[in-house]
Amino acid sequence: MDHRLDLVPGRSCGDCTVCCTVMAIDKPDIQKAAGVACKFCTGGCTIYDARPSLCRDYHCGWRQLPILDESWRPDRSGVFVEVEEIDGETGISLVLVGNPLKTLRQPWFTDFVAWAVTADVLLSLGIPGPPGRQGASLPLNTVEIKAAAASRSQVKSLLELELKRLQAHQFAPRAITNTGHDFGAP
Repeated sequence: MDHRLDLVPGRSCGDCTVCCTVMAIDKPDIQKAAGVACKFCTGGCTIYDARPSLCRDYHCGWRQLPILDESWRPDRSGVFVEVEEIDGETGISLVLVGNPLKTLRQPWFTDFVAWAVTADVLLSLGIPGPPGRQGASLPLNTVEIKAAAASRSQVKSLLELELKRLQAHQFAPRAITNTGHDFGAP
């Protein structure tokens, strides 16, 4: 299922390289473990003009969703947003890549979660696993969060509980099945 949307006009990655590190890639053309920087990502993409089509065609949720303003750029916000399938429907995944506790305590973050669950936008909250391991995520469209949506402090408290659950997760190794094109930094 293709979840790509049109790109927000005038919005570019700039100096952000979060996707070059946080994502696992296991395609015939490129393999890279999650949490490991691409070997071409050294202060930016050193092969940007000749980067593979997989990289050229990928855009995070911040590039696709006009409801996210400039402050949501992943390297600024600490939130790597992806539009993806959640429970069989298109939803928004919020992966905390910076300081997770600090990020989810921000009013802009709790307000977004409250708005989205009230508007029945499917959301998940995630954290990356350690390098080479799978991340963890939980749905945010719970009865408790929907009921708390009118109170920023209640939403924040519930998000803190979800973060504790995520951090207690046993992060399984992520096996890379394709071989021959390792883009992971040495």
